[in-house]
Amino acid sequence: RSMFLARRWFSIATADWVKAQLAGANQHFELLDTEFRIVSVDALAAGHLRVEDRQERDSFAKLATGRVIHVFVTGRLDDVDIPGNEIYGVAWRSSSNVKLIILSTQAWERTLAHELGHVFGLPHSTYPISIMNKTDRKDPPPEQRTFDPKELVAMKPRILYFAKSGALADRR
Repeated sequence: RSMFLARRWFSIATADWVKAQLAGANQHFELLDTEFRIVSVDALAAGHLRVEDRQERDSFAKLATGRVIHVFVTGRLDDVDIPGNEIYGVAWRSSSNVKLIILSTQAWERTLAHELGHVFGLPHSTYPISIMNKTDRKDPPPEQRTFDPKELVAMKPRILYFAKSGALADRR
C-alpha cells in the first residue's frame, strides 16, 4: 500500500535530506505494509524560511489540496507553545481544520515518521523504543528506535481507513 506525500519545500532542503526523511518514514512504516512516495515538489516563497507562529502554520492550509499528506519544509520552525524554542516538526491542524505536516531542515531522519505517527492517531508515548517518545534517553540509542508494537497495532486501522475511504491515494 502506498500513501502519497506532496512535498512543498524550499531550496534550503537538499535532495539528500528529503530522501533521508522519506527513507526513514518508509523504514518505520514497513511493518504496516505502508510506503510513502513523493508525488510533487513545489517551491514556496522565501518568506517562509522560518515559520514563527500559528498564523504562518495556518497559511499552508490553502496550499494543501488533493488526496495526499502535505509536508511543508522550512529552515526553522518555532515552538508556538514555548517562546524562544524551536522544534523539528509538527503535525498541524489549521484553524480551517486542514491537517498537514511541517518539518524543519534541522530535523532528525526519523522526524517525518514521528509526525506521520501523529497523522495516524498516535500521541507522544513513554515506550522506551518508540520514536513517539520525546524524553531524553540513552537506551535504546536513536538509531534503534522505532514504533512500539502496540503503536503499530493502534495505527493499522487508521491507515486502512485512510486508504479505503479515499482520503489518501492507495496505489497497491
